[in-house]
Amino acid sequence: MFRLEHICKKYNNNLILDDVNICFDETNLYILTGQNGSGKSTLIRIITGQIFKNSGNITIDESIAFLPDKFFLPPLMSVKEYIKETLKLYRIKKNFKDIMDEFELPNKLISSLSKGNYQKLGLFTLFYNDKDNYILDEPLDGLDDFAKGVFKKLVEEKLKMNKKIIIALHNKNLFNSLNPKIYQIKDGKIIEKQKRKKD
Repeated sequence: MFRLEHICKKYNNNLILDDVNICFDETNLYILTGQNGSGKSTLIRIITGQIFKNSGNITIDESIAFLPDKFFLPPLMSVKEYIKETLKLYRIKKNFKDIMDEFELPNKLISSLSKGNYQKLGLFTLFYNDKDNYILDEPLDGLDDFAKGVFKKLVEEKLKMNKKIIIALHNKNLFNSLNPKIYQIKDGKIIEKQKRKKD
């Protein structure tokens, strides 16, 4: 079970989230969309325990992997070393070279990676971790068309494994073909709940 009920959040006297109710019980791609300041990132941070809600209930009895909009990777490790250690940590028997080819990652120090390659390494870290739910906050920043294609493929693979993916995004067009469930947030409220019809 993964549900949010009557979630409210205030910063000082500003109501950021106002009686938000969302159910994430079904296997699906869920997209939280809205303008800057609409409350979508705040909602993600509440779900993942980074900040506290003022009121409401959260019920999550499933495992979660989370990639925030800004994340830290060990700067003095090489990409090769990092991938090898992560695969070992996750107990995945796969050659690190296959991962580097899949994501088109160079074997550099992480500190010297471009923004796009840094983001791709973050996507590897997230999606190769076997969890029930994958949550991402504005993950498209810095990704070129190739990386976006890899990202979409990873999402598709997880959906086939009956996983749930929750993404906070400005632009949801990349995932239209996956028939996502869309929650539009405006002024702290869910004003639209729609599932895009398949063509």
